[in-house]
Amino acid sequence: MPRKRERAASVIKLIIFDAGGVLYAGNQKIVDKAVKKFLEKHGVYDFDKNDKVWSRIEKLVSVGKISLREAHERWLEGVGLHKDLLDEWLEVNKKEIWGRFKRTPGINKVLAKLKKDYLLAVLSDTIESKPEKIEKMKIVGVNHKAFDEIYTSHDLGTCKPSKKAFHTVLEKFGVKPWETVFVSDAYDELRGAKRIGLVTIGFKCRGGDYNLKRLDEIHNILQNLH
Repeated sequence: MPRKRERAASVIKLIIFDAGGVLYAGNQKIVDKAVKKFLEKHGVYDFDKNDKVWSRIEKLVSVGKISLREAHERWLEGVGLHKDLLDEWLEVNKKEIWGRFKRTPGINKVLAKLKKDYLLAVLSDTIESKPEKIEKMKIVGVNHKAFDEIYTSHDLGTCKPSKKAFHTVLEKFGVKPWETVFVSDAYDELRGAKRIGLVTIGFKCRGGDYNLKRLDEIHNILQNLH
């Protein structure tokens, strides 16, 4: 009973956004094309091996066991190339992959409006640290300054939907789960957030307490929560 009364009296204070698939959209075909072109340029044609090598490395870098630079060096050596090619690859990654990702239409306008009334945070499962994530957000044109804090699995040492990932953010801002909205395009993440009491919004996917196809529709949902 006490919790129900507290929940009923509470208002939304914090909105947590997933990054990829919500703030911006990429395409695996873009990644695959850039990787294939780079490898073929340097005489590597075993793409199955490439996938297996990167899969092992990605698990380590996504939770901060190794740095992003070391991850790319290990990848190059794993496919039979020299790590001296790292700077060339990083330039390809910047221009041919991130340079082709697109920010979600109207996202900066949505964030600017939300920032007037809510705390905003990013919680992203990613191979990048916070500074590296900010650089990628700059490339795709998402205003990172709209966020009060940006968290990455690389820095936290854990990926969603772990309780630690969500609770780290909640504790930082001193808010309760039911005072927090989580926006994601991933069903398992929405389910994990819902288990600990967050209000969930599925973006272009099912599984949230609410679901939407355009981010500017979030304002209507938030109004109904007050």
